[in-house]
Amino acid sequence: MNVLDVLDRNLVKVPLMHTDKQGVITELVEVMAKAKGYSSEQFQAVLNAVLDRESLGSTGIGNGIAIPHAKSDVVEHVSLVIGISRLPVEFDAPDGQKSRIFFLVLAPSKEASAHVELLASIARSCTSQVFRRMLEQARDSDEVVRLFME
Repeated sequence: MNVLDVLDRNLVKVPLMHTDKQGVITELVEVMAKAKGYSSEQFQAVLNAVLDRESLGSTGIGNGIAIPHAKSDVVEHVSLVIGISRLPVEFDAPDGQKSRIFFLVLAPSKEASAHVELLASIARSCTSQVFRRMLEQARDSDEVVRLFME
């Protein structure tokens, strides 16, 4: 499974409004909940799963990227929300850099291997500094989608 398998224009938000870790995570989960028609209970369950995972160790991976993720059976299939922030957000990355590019990965527990494959695909996609810079400068969700399609 790779980014293109789950990329959905309705699950991309540019720019993110929040400037702190919990606010960004909440905003990304809100994008998913709105697009998928989740109830407030489902939204809260997914948010709690992501925050619980984050409490185990930061998902800031470095180079301005963070990949908050969790497993939740609210989610039917592996899903991806992409968010781009205009302002860098502290995400406790190992390289000390703040993050501006966020990939929220959610998966049902029965799709654990696809979840891991998607995390690896995201990491591979973002190895290029030029590509990361283009993502950071994207003006809207269509431009983010187009960058991944090219």
